[in-house]
Amino acid sequence: MSSLVVKNLSVAYSEKNVLKNVSFTQLEGEVIVILGASGDGKSTLLKALAGLLVRTEGEIIFEGERVLDPSEQLVPGHPRIKLVNQDFNLDDFHTVEENIKLRLLAYNQSYQEQRVKELLRLTGLGTFRNQRAKDLSGGQRQRLAIARALADEPDFILLDEPFNQLDFQTKNRIERHIKNYLKKYNIGAIMVTHNGVEALEWADRILLLEKGKITRNDVPEVFFNFPRSLKEARFFGEVNKVVYREEKIYFRPSFFSPTKDTVHSFKMDIQFVSKTHLGWYSAYRFKVGTTLVQFYSVKDISSLKTVYIRKIVFND
Repeated sequence: MSSLVVKNLSVAYSEKNVLKNVSFTQLEGEVIVILGASGDGKSTLLKALAGLLVRTEGEIIFEGERVLDPSEQLVPGHPRIKLVNQDFNLDDFHTVEENIKLRLLAYNQSYQEQRVKELLRLTGLGTFRNQRAKDLSGGQRQRLAIARALADEPDFILLDEPFNQLDFQTKNRIERHIKNYLKKYNIGAIMVTHNGVEALEWADRILLLEKGKITRNDVPEVFFNFPRSLKEARFFGEVNKVVYREEKIYFRPSFFSPTKDTVHSFKMDIQFVSKTHLGWYSAYRFKVGTTLVQFYSVKDISSLKTVYIRKIVFND
């Protein structure tokens, strides 16, 4: 069953198209990540999906009903779709607790208190509950924006780079909560990011947005293993580039094996240079001729003189 259908969506600012004929369907409970560089229209797409922007063309259907844009209703937005955007949209002169409670006015006092307590614990904002939003740091404001969005348990969540100002531990805690919430209630979500690693971590499916157009729609594994261009490949991590025996070779630092197999079949002579510990694995730098390349491994590979590579072959 489809929860969201986007048909031929276009949005323009000052007569310039920012989104151009965007179409996709999201299945019930699916998490889609919109991936693209700055200025490609990611945030505009989310705001349009939330019913906050006037569309020049197309329509958005959520659970069988049209999402109205601001030209079609008095108060912009959709009551069952919550957007966490980079502007935060907080009530600056209200306290942290008041900001959350403003989303809970339809509930009784007991539920409000319970929900506020739960969200303050989740976001680590308990000690700031009586502090006004305008006095919070950027990371604290981002956490409050997430708490507000989750307050009344929305049916659909739109996330606009929601974790970019959070420390590692807070990010992990909030991510786990949101993922568990989505899975428990089979709720769909759309996240936008320019970080391909984050996209791989979150997505059931990735849509690549370039200059306002969706240029690819696929699962994370395919994006990582079979990129269509070097630009696309680099969204998802480092790519080695080397000219070896007059052939230009591209491969990821993990695309190698000490022995030949059906996947790793291109033999390459290497010379060890250095090693850097990166937690549970290490980065090994080798020379291929005069070019430095990098390999990631959990085992010590510094003694290797040859490796077998799985090449990336670009279609574009």
